[in-house]
Amino acid sequence: MQPRTATPADIPELIRLRAVALASLGTDPGPADADWRKVADGWFRERLTDRPDVHCLVVGGAPGEPLLATGMAWVTYHLPNPGRPDGRRGYLDAIVTDEAARGRGHGRRIVDGLVAWLEGIGIHHVQLHASADGEPVYRAAGFTTGRYPGMDLFLTPAP
Repeated sequence: MQPRTATPADIPELIRLRAVALASLGTDPGPADADWRKVADGWFRERLTDRPDVHCLVVGGAPGEPLLATGMAWVTYHLPNPGRPDGRRGYLDAIVTDEAARGRGHGRRIVDGLVAWLEGIGIHHVQLHASADGEPVYRAAGFTTGRYPGMDLFLTPAP
């Protein structure tokens, strides 16, 4: 089954698969009416309809039907350098396969499709953060450990 471009009709399933991803990473996604899910609806809606620098692929039924897998790519903007004179890079995120559909190559087809989209718009440096479960898929697609270690800083929101 080949990936197709996601549509706004897929948003409920994209949110459901986001919850699947969170749970597999050890984060409780909370109830079906959790606040983050309402925010995610608008987040996906904007990116699927108003952003030419974002691409979302899905594997599964027709729009509005259950999905098996999804993933997103977007362009990130950085300072120009000799290797990337326009400063653009690609970033892959939200790649998840529903638990019952894992091991069938859906994730790899999503990754390959997103990389092809990025390459088609002139992006030649693609980054991602890999979970332990996803790392073999990404390595098989040609990804290697990055040159710079990742670091995080979490700031406390103002009251």
